[in-house]
Amino acid sequence: MHIAIANFYLLSVTGPKVPADLNENMKKTVTPKAEAVAWLQRSLEAVKTAHAATTPKDLERKVKIADREATMDGMYLRIIIHANEHMGKLIAYARMTGVVPP
Repeated sequence: MHIAIANFYLLSVTGPKVPADLNENMKKTVTPKAEAVAWLQRSLEAVKTAHAATTPKDLERKVKIADREATMDGMYLRIIIHANEHMGKLIAYARMTGVVPP
């Protein structure tokens, strides 16, 4: 849920609204695997759809995140980096516990 919530939040900085039925508490309340996977897929589809509708000129547009300025292109890059960061942690954890990642 952390990744799904982050995807929607980072995407919202570029324009699309966070779904009304999503909230920060869901990190603790959404526990069934199927529900968490559905949220993750929904967030990835939202990012994919928004990015597909973005023009090269749009990617240069400045946006505000927290107390900083970034480009839309930078926000999409941040979404990718965030997911990769967590995937790396999962792979390291799997290896430490003897699980061979796919």
